[in-house]
Amino acid sequence: MKRFLIFGVMFGILIASISFALAVEQDLEVTVGQNITLVISPGTVEFGIVAPGTTDNEADSGDITFDASGSNVDVTVAVTDVSGFPFESSTLFLDGDTPVGQSWFLECTIVNDICQYTTANTTPTLDVPVGAAQGNYVGILTYLITGSPPGPL
Repeated sequence: MKRFLIFGVMFGILIASISFALAVEQDLEVTVGQNITLVISPGTVEFGIVAPGTTDNEADSGDITFDASGSNVDVTVAVTDVSGFPFESSTLFLDGDTPVGQSWFLECTIVNDICQYTTANTTPTLDVPVGAAQGNYVGILTYLITGSPPGPL
């Protein structure tokens, strides 16, 4: 009987020490990399039917909007090129100015360790040269998108 009692006490101590070993804390570590997600809308800026020789024709599709939601850095969007007639050659304007060289800064505001952004907008207008031939024309706006670490946490 004593042997059985001693065995039970020893088994209990062994079980208690195993349970204690399972309660050890473990450190967690991660490095979150840079991520830029930028939505530029609308996908196509539509001016509809415009007459030759007219100026300040606003886009039928409305403003161009830049939304960096889902990114985790400060995002800069800059226009680097405009191609295609009649959009190139200083006839396309964004907020009343030629687009090449214009930029928008979308700042990461950290809330609960998550970046939040305010969208940026610009109003496109088009001047159509006198004597422009009738037809459908397509152009391209080219953007350079860069990111930089947000300010201190």
